[in-house]
Amino acid sequence: MSSIEDKIKNAASRNTELLRILADTDRAIPALNQQQRYIADLKNEAAELHVKMKKLDWKRQKELQDHERYRDSVMKRFAYKVSGKKEKFEERAAKEEREYFEALQEEHQATEMKKNVEQMLDDAVKAKQKIEQDVALHQQAQQELDRLYDSIFKGPTPGFADEDAKEADVATALQQYQDAENKAEAEGKAVMLLVDAQRVMMEAIYAIKDALRYSTRDMWGGGTITDMMERNCLAQAKARLAEVRMLVRQAQNFSPAVKDLPPVHVAEGNLMSDVFFDNIFTDMAFHQKIEQSAAEMERCAHALDWNLNSTRSRQSQLMSSLDGKAKTLEQARLALQKARESAFQRIATGGHGNYDQFGPPDGPPPADLPPAYSA
Repeated sequence: MSSIEDKIKNAASRNTELLRILADTDRAIPALNQQQRYIADLKNEAAELHVKMKKLDWKRQKELQDHERYRDSVMKRFAYKVSGKKEKFEERAAKEEREYFEALQEEHQATEMKKNVEQMLDDAVKAKQKIEQDVALHQQAQQELDRLYDSIFKGPTPGFADEDAKEADVATALQQYQDAENKAEAEGKAVMLLVDAQRVMMEAIYAIKDALRYSTRDMWGGGTITDMMERNCLAQAKARLAEVRMLVRQAQNFSPAVKDLPPVHVAEGNLMSDVFFDNIFTDMAFHQKIEQSAAEMERCAHALDWNLNSTRSRQSQLMSSLDGKAKTLEQARLALQKARESAFQRIATGGHGNYDQFGPPDGPPPADLPPAYSA
């Protein structure tokens, strides 16, 4: 008898117990997911009722004030009576009383509904705790079963060719899943960096537009302060653009498919023209340079948007592929576990591994077998 068969026989009872636990708690994980969605729905409903209660409380107080204004006002009652409109006063008073009691009833109904939802939520949380215990038990049993099988079958296992083949399938599926996961995570990080770059790009565009506004004012005699504000906005735009390019380079480290951004020349002032030759013509010429910078920056922003959209598309495709590879890996693991369960069952009931190592079983074949095939 091989040492592997000895291990299988020694672990047979624990294997049976672990499989029973897994079967008993098999529905725990999907049940937990459903319970979590149910609790989330109840929490949303409770939050909506909380907002509704505030509105109903305000409405009740308003209706109460209207009701008391007619119920307790002696002067108002007297004025209606003197003018011969006593019936109208009583109708209005009755209307206000009715609306108040309707608001009171509506608030009471909402309060009862809120209590019911809170009780349902409390019950759901308690039920979730029981399900979580089953999930923990299921995961613990699965981990122990994996360790048990690995201690016996890990690596080439003479006499169990089917198990070895299934183990190789798991290794291949796992490698493919990990490769896809790494690529998807890399594209995800590139997306995050490009989103940051897009935000900074908007700051650069706002700065260049502010520079254009100050430049327009400067052409009509804005003065030194306007010149300084204009140059400050241009400096901010240039700094933000440099930050954008840095973020794009970082994104390219994660995803080489991210393209370089087109060049942008941010207009810069000249001390001689600003101080010694400052006139409408130099201001107009510089304004045109800023307009050119703004146009180049808009083109750069469009290129950045294209990069972000393309990277998001690649990430989405990779995530879809990852889901498929995750299913393939899960199927391979289940097939491996079934092969190992079959090996356990075969050995524990007196059988052997594959015939290619141990040869056929000793003794004559059972009497109920069909006759051997002969040509």
